[in-house]
Parts: sequence; C-alpha cells; structure tokens
Amino acid sequence: MMSSKSGSTLEPNIFKDYFFERAKQVVGAEEAPKRFVAITDPGSSLEKMALTEGFRHVFHGEPSIGGRYSVLSHFGMVPAAAIGVDPRAFLESTAEMVRSCAASAPPVENPGVILGAILGCGQRRGRDKVTIIASQGIADFGAWLEQLLAESTGKLGKGIVPVDAEPLGPAGVYGNDRVFAYLRLAPDQDSEQERAIAALEGAGHPVVRITVSDPMQLGQEFFRWEMATAVAGSIIGINPFDQPDVEAAKVKARDLTTAYDKAGKLPEERAFFEAEGIKLFADPRMKRR
Repeated sequence: MMSSKSGSTLEPNIFKDYFFERAKQVVGAEEAPKRFVAITDPGSSLEKMALTEGFRHVFHGEPSIGGRYSVLSHFGMVPAAAIGVDPRAFLESTAEMVRSCAASAPPVENPGVILGAILGCGQRRGRDKVTIIASQGIADFGAWLEQLLAESTGKLGKGIVPVDAEPLGPAGVYGNDRVFAYLRLAPDQDSEQERAIAALEGAGHPVVRITVSDPMQLGQEFFRWEMATAVAGSIIGINPFDQPDVEAAKVKARDLTTAYDKAGKLPEERAFFEAEGIKLFADPRMKRR
C-alpha cells in the first residue's frame, strides 16, 4: 500500500521502489503490481504510475484536505480497513465528536474549541511545548499528533512543539514551557503513569486529561485534535492549513539525494561544537543565536 497525496514526496517513493523490487523477487514481475494499491489525489504522478504499472487499485483522496488532516479520509481509512477495523462503525463513532464540535455548539461546550483555546493561550504565555502522554494501548497516537501539531503551527517564527514518547521525569525537571496532554485508554491500568501525572498537576503544570473508553473512539480524538489545532493556530496568529516550511524541507531533501547521486556521498558538514564525543550541527542562522 503506497500513500502520497502529490505522488512527489521523496520518502514514500523510496519505500515503494524498495518494496516493489522485493515483491518482484518473491512473486515475479507480472504478479508484483497486483499486490500494491495506491492512495493519492486525482491526477497525481502516483496515480499515473500506479495505472501504468498495473496496481491492484487506486483510492482517490480529497484534494481540498491537507495531508496531515486526512486521517479520516481514504488516507487513514483504507489502511484501517486493511488491518480489520470496521470503517462504518469507526466513522459513526467519530461523527459524535463532529457534531459536538459543530459551529452551532457554544464554545464552552465545544471539545475542539476548548482544547484549542488551552493550546493557543498556553503558547502565547510561553507554554509552547506539548508533551504527549498516552496509555500503552494507544501509544502510537502521539506519532500522528506530533506531525499534526508541528506542521500546522510551526511557521513565521511561532509554533507549538510536540514532544512524543518522552519518558516522564520528576515534576521538578520541567520548566514553565509545557502543557501535558494525557490520553488514557480506560481499560489500561498504569498506576505508575497515574502517579507521574498527579505529581505534574501537584507541581502546578497544566495537564489536559482525555479518557478514551475504547480504541474505536480514536476517530473522535483525531477530529478533536484537528479542530483544536485549527483553533490554536488562529489564537497564535498563523494559518494552520498552509505548510511553507514543509515544502521547503522537501526541496532540500531532493537536493541532498541529487547531490548524493552525483557524488556518491552527502555534502560534508562541520560541527560548530565538539566535546567529549558529542558533535553539534545547526543551520548558520541558528549558530548566531
């Protein structure tokens, strides 16, 4: 399964080349394309390639939805169905949060607006980092949320920095730059995690507690956090739906691979600091800070 809205993003194209070659070695060149499906926007280079090479199926995305907001579209639901999730039940559960976050819902009762206000106002008061803590059964939610927050809010010298999979330390090791988001899966019992969260609250750190009764309710959290990210972006004063830095990074990545193809190695970089086996590298603009 290959997923890319534009079809021009370097990383999925590299993965496709690798696994397509492996499939050909196992089942042969004629059968290999039948083992692949593509999820992409209509008219993309990936769609053209999939049709030319004979992929089993092409699922179209909705061009008006940005990639990081597309988890509840084909980009998220096709893989979910492939691993056995009932898409109808999942989306019906998600619809409850959609209704709760509707424009007609008063802000004080709107879950997305409330969370977004906490994140946006926290950022403006210096709490510009969100540490994501999740129960083991839904731990991977943080990886998705990390991209959503970082790509949507990081621009114009502003942003919310998501911190995922960080082992929780004592409350005293954290400064006043954090908001903690605790997503607890109700069936999971983790007394150590609960004690750590209670200690953070006791030390005065803001903690957002969200209880997920069942993994099938994760769709509700996808939507809540997408809504909250948009609200937070408005409060911070940026457009949460554009991605200038992401596009710039894609260009830089392509430049690096082109340079590697020509020279057989990546351009050398010099560390601006080195001591005790540690080397630090940074953009020239950051070095001056």
